[in-house]
Amino acid sequence: MTSTISEQQVRQWTDGTAKKDVFYSLCPVPVASHVALDLGWIDEEVNRAGGKLSYLRAAPDDEGLWPHVGHRSDALIRDGGNSPPIWARADISETRLVAITFANDSGGHILVRADSDFFRVADLKGKKIGLVKGLNKSKIDFLRAPSERGVLLALKLAGLSPADVEIVDIEHDDTAVEPPSRSPAERLIRLSKADPEQSVEVRALAEGRVDAIFSRGGKTSFLERSGKYKVIEDLGRHPDWTLRANNTPWVTTVSADLADRYPELVVAWLRAAIRAGRWINANRYAAAEIFNRTATRYPSVADFAKAIDGFDFVPNLSEQAIAGVEIEKNFLLKHGYIERDFDVRSWIEPQFFDEALASLPPARN
Repeated sequence: MTSTISEQQVRQWTDGTAKKDVFYSLCPVPVASHVALDLGWIDEEVNRAGGKLSYLRAAPDDEGLWPHVGHRSDALIRDGGNSPPIWARADISETRLVAITFANDSGGHILVRADSDFFRVADLKGKKIGLVKGLNKSKIDFLRAPSERGVLLALKLAGLSPADVEIVDIEHDDTAVEPPSRSPAERLIRLSKADPEQSVEVRALAEGRVDAIFSRGGKTSFLERSGKYKVIEDLGRHPDWTLRANNTPWVTTVSADLADRYPELVVAWLRAAIRAGRWINANRYAAAEIFNRTATRYPSVADFAKAIDGFDFVPNLSEQAIAGVEIEKNFLLKHGYIERDFDVRSWIEPQFFDEALASLPPARN
């Protein structure tokens, strides 16, 4: 069981008995860290290295700027979607990129009402496409970024440009403060109580204020099962892998101070993630069950298992994975989600992953 941390601990890595505390935060996406945490392997590895593990979101957040999004802790390991850590590295925090999960995510879908006469994106010429727009200006709009990239890619595939449609901003209040959660699984229980059909963009689609929206993952599955919506473009169906680089590849980043002062804790985390990635690849259905109650929801475990079929969940630092992160960084810079440019390769410090991998027995084929 991870321990609750105070607000003061989030802001300052104290000396003395707490000097080897390591805080973690996970996005609600299927990365190996979720499974490693559920199986107890992260606690095991971090404790063996002399560290103590605490969940970042267990601390009260009274700022409206999640430390998770801005990497606002001197002792944080974060795993998940790449747009917030890219924003943090570019504009506000000193971090290191230590591993990448190049799971072949779908890239997302263009969704319309099932009773509409739209059957392909080309049919949306002259129509309204909704894009969510957060009101919180103090952080990256991490919901809009993948939606915008997905919409722009879908239009290009259909031979259309943004000028051929009307982009409608669908504002939502993302300034609310989250209540603390003791673990990612507890947080997911709360988030999963929200009805996908009640999200602001889906309501706009249902009410006819827009003709299409962007969706992805389990949310798309739930909406299709309702019988009210249909997919007219799946970016994952194309052979071009760069279409799926949309808040993916998922990245593992660590605070620079943690990396410099206690590298053994970073290596410990990566050992657990590599072990879990190998286990997931060999136990897809069991992994889907864990993901479906700890990371993100699909209508059923079988749906989740189907969605992750063929993914490689072992973190790596492959050239293709790095290129995927560069694609995302360039998009965020071009479209104003980050202010400062930086070299993705200079962000990477491979020695932690190399040491973790070398310390484990070879993977079984």
